[in-house]
This record gives sequence, C-alpha cells and structure tokens, in this order.
Amino acid sequence: MAVLGARQGSGVLLRPELVLTSAHLFEEGSAVEVAAPDGDGRVPCDVVWSGDPKTCDVALLLARRPVLSFRHAAPLRWGKCAGWQPMPRCQVLGFPQVQRYGPGELEAVQVPGTLMPLSGRMRGRYVLHTDHHPPAPVPGGSPWAGLSGGPVFAGPLLIGIASGDPMGWQHSSVESMPLTAAVDDPGFRKALLEHWPDPPAFEEVSSAYPEDLAYEPAYAKAVKAAYSRLEIFGLDELSSGDWDLDTAYLSLEAQSPPAARPGPAEPRGRIEDLLGSRPRTVLRGEAGAGKTTLVWWLASHTVCRTLPGQLAELDGMIPFVVPMRSLAARGITSPTPSQLPKIARLPVDRPPDGWAGRVLEAGRGLLLVDGMDEIPQADRELARKWLAGLLRMYPRTRCLVTVRPLAVGSNWLEQEGFEELRLLPLGDEDIQSFVAAWHGAARLECDRYADEHWAKRQRKRLDALEQELGREFRRNDVLRDLARTPLLCAVICALHRARNGFLPETRWELYSAALNLMLATRDIHRRIHQPEGIELTVDEGRQLLQRIAVWLARNGRAELTREQAVRQLASALRGLRRVRAQGTPQSVLMHLLNRSGLLQERSPDAIQFIHRTFQDYLAAKEFQESDCLDELLLHAAEEQWQDILRLVVGHCGRSEERRLIAGLTAAADAAPDRATEWPLRALAAHCALNARYIEDEQYAEVWAGLRRLLPARSERELHALGQDVVAAVH
Repeated sequence: MAVLGARQGSGVLLRPELVLTSAHLFEEGSAVEVAAPDGDGRVPCDVVWSGDPKTCDVALLLARRPVLSFRHAAPLRWGKCAGWQPMPRCQVLGFPQVQRYGPGELEAVQVPGTLMPLSGRMRGRYVLHTDHHPPAPVPGGSPWAGLSGGPVFAGPLLIGIASGDPMGWQHSSVESMPLTAAVDDPGFRKALLEHWPDPPAFEEVSSAYPEDLAYEPAYAKAVKAAYSRLEIFGLDELSSGDWDLDTAYLSLEAQSPPAARPGPAEPRGRIEDLLGSRPRTVLRGEAGAGKTTLVWWLASHTVCRTLPGQLAELDGMIPFVVPMRSLAARGITSPTPSQLPKIARLPVDRPPDGWAGRVLEAGRGLLLVDGMDEIPQADRELARKWLAGLLRMYPRTRCLVTVRPLAVGSNWLEQEGFEELRLLPLGDEDIQSFVAAWHGAARLECDRYADEHWAKRQRKRLDALEQELGREFRRNDVLRDLARTPLLCAVICALHRARNGFLPETRWELYSAALNLMLATRDIHRRIHQPEGIELTVDEGRQLLQRIAVWLARNGRAELTREQAVRQLASALRGLRRVRAQGTPQSVLMHLLNRSGLLQERSPDAIQFIHRTFQDYLAAKEFQESDCLDELLLHAAEEQWQDILRLVVGHCGRSEERRLIAGLTAAADAAPDRATEWPLRALAAHCALNARYIEDEQYAEVWAGLRRLLPARSERELHALGQDVVAAVH
C-alpha cells in the first residue's frame, strides 16, 4: 500500500488497521495517510511507534478505520534468513518514483531479485540485487524513492521492510530492514503487542521457490478433502455414511503413564491440552479408541489454520500423514522425504522436487505416523530406525506416532525426545456426549429426506432414542463398560436405533449384531435388493469376509490388493455354490466393497477393513470354524495375535474353550521368563472369565498361575491384564 506522510513511501498491512512502514518517511506533526489499491480511498493514520532511521528504520501506524477487510486473506507469515547463501526468487513491493505515468499518479511495482544475506550485515540490513536491468537515474534523487517501507518477501514470508538505495550499485540493489531487527527492539515489540497480541512466529528460510508457493495451497486443499470427512458407524442407511469430521470428533482424555517420569502421573487432561506442549508424542490407545480420527482431525485443521488455541503452534504447518498399514502393503520400509507427500495418495499433483525436504528443514513439517502396530512386529525396529534417522536429519519436525498399548516398549522412541500419552477409556460424561453427537449427526441425515413429514417423524424418534439410550447408560453398568471406546459406543448407538432399544449384553453379541446390521439390514433399510446382481445372506457375507480377515492375520498385514482379495474370495467360493452362481470373484469383491460397509478401498488397489476390530473378530471366527486353534496357540506370545486370541474364546464351543485355555496355560508354564509368561497368563485368565463353560479345576489352575506373578510390576503388565481380569483380581 502507499504511505503518504512528509514523504511518499510504501507499507504493508499487518492487520486491517495496523500498517508497517519506514520511520524516515515522517516528520513530527505531519499528517499521515495510507491508501491501498483495493481500498476505499485514503485513510488517516496515527504513528504509534517510530524508530531511529539509522538503527531501526521502521514505524508502526494505526489507521482510524480498517484499510481493507481480511475476511478472505491468508494469514501473514514472518520469516528470517537462515545461513548466508544467496536466496533467489525474493521480491519487494511498493510505489517507487520510477513507476509513474503522470504527475502525482502512483503505480505499484513488483521487483524480483536475489537476497544477499551477507551484503548488508555490518549495517544490520538485507540487500536485494534486482533481477532485471536497473532503472535509469532521475534528477535529484533515486528512482526507487517511494519504495521505502515496502514489504520484502522470500516466498510467502515477510522478512523485511525496504529502507534505501545503497550507493555505488547504480540503482541495481534495494536495501531493507530485517523484520527480526525491528521485533528485537523493545519499544517496537511493546507497541506491536498492544495492537497485535498474537503476531506470527518467525520461520527460518534459506531459499524461496515460487513452485512451492503454487503447490502448497493445492496440497492443503487435498489434505482437507482427504481428511475432513469420516465414516460414522451406523449412519449410512440413507447415505454413504461420510460425515464432516467435526460432527464426529470427540475430544478425548489422555494421561502420561506412571512410568513416564518419577513421581505421580500427570493428571488426566484433554488430548488437545496435552499435545500442545509435546513436540514429539507416542500416543497409545486401544482398538477403536479414536487414534486415527485424531490424526485426521489434526491434519485437516492444521492446513486450514483452525486448530484450537492450545494447538495454535501447529496452525499452518504442513502435515504428512503416514498410514503404516499402507507402507507395509506396498513394501515401503524407509520412506524418504520426497515420498512423504505421496504415501497417503492424496488427490493432488506431484510436488516440486525437494519440496518436502525444504518443509522439514524449515521446521514446518508435522509428521503423523498412524498405526505403528499395523506393521509386522519384525519390521517395527526397522521403522523405529527410519523415524529416528529422519528426525535427526530434520530435528525441528513435530511428530505424533499412534500405536496400540502393548505394540512397542515404553522407551521405544525415548532417545528421540518422544513423550508418551495414553488415551483413556471414555468416561461416563464422554459417553453421554458421544450419544448426543451421534444422534445429532443422525438428525442431519433426516435433512436428506424428500418427505418433510417423514423427516419430522424420524427426528422425533431420534430425540426419543437419544433420551432412552442416555438413561440406559446411566442405569446399566455392563452397557457402560462395553462403550468405553468411540467405535463401540457408535456400534451401540446404531444397534439401539436399528433394534428399537434392544441391546446385546456381551462384546461378542455386540460384534455379531453389528455384522448383521452391516451385512443384512443395511441394504434392507435402504430399500436396495440384489445390487450388482448379487444377493448374499449374512452367513455368506461373513464367510467371505472371514477369508480376507484370516489372510491378513496370517500375513501380518492390515490391507491387501484387489488381486490378493480376489484370490481369497475365489477360494471361499468353492464352498458357496449359490454365491458362485451369481457372479465372479471380482464381482463379489465389488459387491462387498460397495454394500457390506465393512471393507473399503481408501486408495487405488489398497483394500482394508473399516476398522481393525472387525478384522480381528472375523479372523478369530475363521480360525475357530476351520479348526485352527492350534495355529493360534503357536502365536500366543506374539502381540499382534493376542487380540485375535481374546476374541476367539467367544466363538468357541465347550471342548474348544477347554482346549484353548489348556494350551495357553501350557505355553505360560513353558515360558522362559516373566516378560513372556505374563501376557500368556493374562490371556488365559481373560478366556477363563469369558468362557461359557469351564470346570472348576481348570478355572482354579488358571488363577493360581496368574496369582503366582501378582502384583503387576509395571503399567505395561497391568494393561496386559485388561479391565475384566483386573476387576476379577480385585
């Protein structure tokens, strides 16, 4: 913008009423006005601070009314030069004497050039060498007169304020006052904070790349498109189930584990409050606890600069989401910086060469590594070394790693400065909040009905269901204990709605009912019959999905390709003649992807279950039905198989329960050390508690084996027991 004081100059708008310019433009008592090209005429200003032109040639003006609206403007970012190498592709903007087409007629100029960080260092200045031919001299002064106070940019970062035309360079250079020097002046900083309490932090810049400027908004748009929508279980009877993430997001509670530091554990708090002060965090949480939802929420709000105040430091950072299940499926073990923008397969063009490295080098990267437990246990040490090496290369990178509670040791990334947080089970108030949010989203679904009378009836029904379920949660301790994760709470809400208030009483009944809801009643509710020419019973759909789930378990994978899925379905169809007569394995796979609600294709040729819990439940059922309990027992000491073992007992008959528990007890008896024995004893106790039939002698043997090891010596051992075993012990 143009600044009109004792001399004409230029300036930059920091806020709608706050202008930064040069101090040497003003004389005491002179009137000051500013005018913006898109503004509403000249605006009177007051000089709220002015420095010494020789040492701090900057001034701060306060306009008496807004100069421009900032409603659609991108937030201003501040930068400082890092290093001494010349920085090409910088520019200065303003209204110099050389850009005139008539007397008193101002015109803007954009002067590109290379910033030379060392050229004015002794005088505390930056020097920009212009790229084009220098302007011709003008009588009695500099052709750059009027440019003073104009902003100097390195890429999107404001780094200085134009202040002069250095002698001897024949007008081929422009001198500027570094923004850092102004902010270091106590007087300026005090005046700035009075009128702008929360100015941006400085970002270091060593080079400016115009291709980065063009790419970053497109990348941000792709991140927002990919991660701002979420499927909410049970809200897809009339739609795709794809909802705005803010509708589904529930602020979760977390806590540092007791072993993380000496003394008592930190009090629990909301995850947003705890993450803000932890640049590097390992976040542990149960299946369905909301880890991936949190990662998506962080990614989408970071690029939009809409995070809450506790996480304001992350606003505007560049998030790189690294879903570890996708890495494992694609055989990538140590992604390079250039691969980070591509891993999530966002709908955006290829980034400029070296862009991700420049983002990380500048400390602008937010690395979100999701699901470290979803790669084979043997590969986790390699993944740790990759992550540690990347963070040593780019030490200012912020990082969040999500993992199931027992997947890695407590000191897994301690040397890299990571702190641990553990997501806590939903509290009673959180369950009530989730019920309200779920039914609120369900009421939004009613807006899609063409019949307003019907929509009104459904909203009224949802109001009644919400009140009824809230009362049931307050009354029923067993139901509350089933709903301690967002996933299971959503399942309960969906089943309560679908069954008009009738709810299952055990975890296995809950999963079974959820599968029935997805595989049978979902299409009935949507009045869809024989889509794609294929009609599956609940049992047929379950049999097909079990084959995919057990293949993933046996291969230590969380996703598979279309070709791999088709092969598993082809094998299953050998015993499903009615389904085989309806279509090929390829068409059956398409039907399951489109209609089951349990499989999804998050990216081309990468198929996965909507949640790992359903994968483990179906794999457990397949192991039981195919008489492969011995295979499960062979893997009982491996963390990745233990969730399947916890679930398989609910599928077993009487003799199978006895065989399973005996196998776990024998494995625990033969364990070489406490670290191996403890989870086996805990598994045996869990199965004994949940077995539908167990003789007293075997039950006593299980508990005697566990009591020999009690009490638990660490948070890890306590967590391995599980809530049901802990309650039984006490």
